[in-house]
Amino acid sequence: MKYLFIVFALMAQPALAQERVISAGGTLTEIIYALGKQNNLVAVDQSSMYPQQATQLPQVGYYRDLAAEGVLSMRPTTLLALEGAGRSQALKQIEATGVKLIHYKKPTSVNELLALIKRLGDDLNAQKKAQSLITKITKSLPKKAKQKTHSALFLLSANERGLVAAGQETVPNLLFSYAGITNIGATHSGFKAINTEVLAVNQPDFLVAPAHVVHSLGGKQAFCEQPTLRLLKAAQTCNLLVMDSLLSLGMSPRIATAINELSEYKARL
Repeated sequence: MKYLFIVFALMAQPALAQERVISAGGTLTEIIYALGKQNNLVAVDQSSMYPQQATQLPQVGYYRDLAAEGVLSMRPTTLLALEGAGRSQALKQIEATGVKLIHYKKPTSVNELLALIKRLGDDLNAQKKAQSLITKITKSLPKKAKQKTHSALFLLSANERGLVAAGQETVPNLLFSYAGITNIGATHSGFKAINTEVLAVNQPDFLVAPAHVVHSLGGKQAFCEQPTLRLLKAAQTCNLLVMDSLLSLGMSPRIATAINELSEYKARL
């Protein structure tokens, strides 16, 4: 009944004077702001943590678990959805009300990021801004390091259930490659559990973790003191780089910043 009420309310509204856009995916939201097209944004999802202005907009839940009621309550005309967004049933309900739903592939390489920026520029009528952003990113991107001088492990989680590390075909792996860092987790693809005993033999020089994970465990020191990390020397000395979550997990227009942050931390060791 609640869903039907929202649908009828939407149908009864007069035509909107402008687009009302919801962005579901932090990467999309960051690009929208970089293109200067944020004025039509009426809501974002919980992964939209950058820039700061985006966090002040109403949120419609996490992009992978969107609910039709929450999205439709914002009276959107358009929903921009990153790959993996929402449950299919919820997306069908949203689309059935007349909301324009546009899907975008999740970028996993620099070229895919640039392609996403171009497509968003086309969809949002910001072609010139998109080309300028593409040029800026291309010029700012450092060359890949010629050799790997350090090793590191990117942890998506570290708790009593074990460790989940970034392997091949992940954004952290790409960043490590540019910064000249050997990824200890590259024995697998994606984000998967990794054996602590294997890590005891292949000791990383330092650890990297997204800010939201570290903060959820009580901060940097508490993260390093997790029992599952006790065999790692990097945890014992708390050689941990805490990175902005979107910067480290999503392909972002700030990719050069992410690479430089890793390179600078490595240089300080």
